[in-house]
Amino acid sequence: MSQARQRRLPQQARSRELVERILTAAGELFADRGYPDTTTNLIAERAGVSVGSLYQFFAGKEEILAALHDKWTARLGAELDERLRMDADTALDFADTVDHVLDVHAALNRQPPGLLGFLLISTADNGRSEGVAEAIRRRLVDMLALGAPVLSLQRRTVVAAMLVHISLGLYTVGSTAGATDPAVRAEVREALLGYLMPILRDGPYGPAHRREASGEG
Repeated sequence: MSQARQRRLPQQARSRELVERILTAAGELFADRGYPDTTTNLIAERAGVSVGSLYQFFAGKEEILAALHDKWTARLGAELDERLRMDADTALDFADTVDHVLDVHAALNRQPPGLLGFLLISTADNGRSEGVAEAIRRRLVDMLALGAPVLSLQRRTVVAAMLVHISLGLYTVGSTAGATDPAVRAEVREALLGYLMPILRDGPYGPAHRREASGEG
């Protein structure tokens, strides 16, 4: 993974606000125009800053994309962790959990439209194009240790990678609309459940455990 980082970290509120404007503008342009057709000049113009100001914080668009990956890895991770924690507390059926995860995808992929999808499937040659997807995969490995404790680490790693691969269908089938496209969302949901349910059947997310937790049977 690339070690590209901002050349200067913003210390003052004004500088932090400027960097945030640059990242917001870049995210909109990357999602709209794609990475190859987005330049630092365009980013600066969209952000309402000079190119010189942009270069105070970023050596180029590669570092801007790396910063977006870092920001969205943290943001998506926090959203998913909170959603999954709430579901665990209420002992929901796993299908409901999948729906809630897709809800998170849909909400974040609107802010701005298409950016989350872009970051997940980006193949820009900067060494960080899989940052967000890789972070999701690592979380899934940990979750599977709880939901399917009989699986070996090697199997959990493969299953997690497959889940990420299936989920990327949200952004590679048709368009980057992701979970906001009802038809694509429905197909990805069915694929996720069809793949996961046999794996989780005997674990804490399986139907027998859910009935026991709810006092049934």
